[in-house]
Amino acid sequence: MNEKEKILIIEDDTDLIAAIAKILENKGYTAICAYDPEEGLEKLNQDKPDLIILDVMFGSKGETKGFDFAQKLRYEKQFSDIPILMMTAINTEKPFFNISPDTDGEFLPVDAFLDKPVKSEELYFKVEELLKQKTSRWNKWPQKEG
Repeated sequence: MNEKEKILIIEDDTDLIAAIAKILENKGYTAICAYDPEEGLEKLNQDKPDLIILDVMFGSKGETKGFDFAQKLRYEKQFSDIPILMMTAINTEKPFFNISPDTDGEFLPVDAFLDKPVKSEELYFKVEELLKQKTSRWNKWPQKEG
């Protein structure tokens, strides 16, 4: 692990985001927290992270803003190389969804998935794995210049 790698966590559950931040900080990472994709974009523009942990569903209506956010990042050249770990309960809350970055990459350009509830060991293993790869496997998506 490099010195103080930065991980942006975008999650609307305040208890969960605090727990994830604590786990990551205990492992020597810098955790940057955002509570929705809009705030996440602000944080991205302030300080580019080495990894993004992104929820799928936001708000009381369970809007799947995480999907749109992941796609948006892949189209932006300055962010397209950042690995994204999508962490969600959508597979249990909306069982008709059966999503995976391996089968749904055209639709969902993320590097890995973790289903909630996630165990701290699982989270740490996946974070380490994605940080070792250094860049997203989706960094060649069609991008806008700028």
